[in-house]
Amino acid sequence: MSQQRTSEHRGTARILTALVGIFVVLVAGLISANPAAAVAGPDFAAQARTAGLSAGQTEGLQARVDAFKERTGGVQTAPNKILLGSGAELTVVVPGETYARDLGAPVGTRAPCAYLRFCAYSGENFTGSQINMYTCRSYNIPWTGNGSWDNNQSSGTRAKMYNGSGSLIYTTPGARSYDRSGNWTPVHSVRNC
Repeated sequence: MSQQRTSEHRGTARILTALVGIFVVLVAGLISANPAAAVAGPDFAAQARTAGLSAGQTEGLQARVDAFKERTGGVQTAPNKILLGSGAELTVVVPGETYARDLGAPVGTRAPCAYLRFCAYSGENFTGSQINMYTCRSYNIPWTGNGSWDNNQSSGTRAKMYNGSGSLIYTTPGARSYDRSGNWTPVHSVRNC
């Protein structure tokens, strides 16, 4: 009887080994067909809901973030934030709100344009989505139309705005300076220092 059990165990082990092999092949096939499935990223939708956004706001916000990521090549780091290289961050305004904000802050709170930053806003009077530039380099502006900017860099620092051909079209006054209503349409990029 012990030989029969040993034989049964070997048979069961062979079947299990074969099943595991089939499972590994299937999983490998799924991963190669959809590499994104292999690495689960942050659940930005869950984070947005935790911050009190409705399902509609969450969906609309992600659509805006996706559009900005496509235009800038940036990387999403939070439900409404995109890292633009190693020197700027874009905060996307939540649908139905006026100001870009940290989602942990109450509705109506403005994301600050902190000291040593040049901030570009998609809307007039420092409203809409906001880019905070903190490393000295050129940044593409992903919007057109009337917007605003705040130069809160070190005293006297001037930002330069360039058109699509790379020609300088405007130099800001030295910091601290701002413009509550300016036209972003001809501006392709800003060098913040």
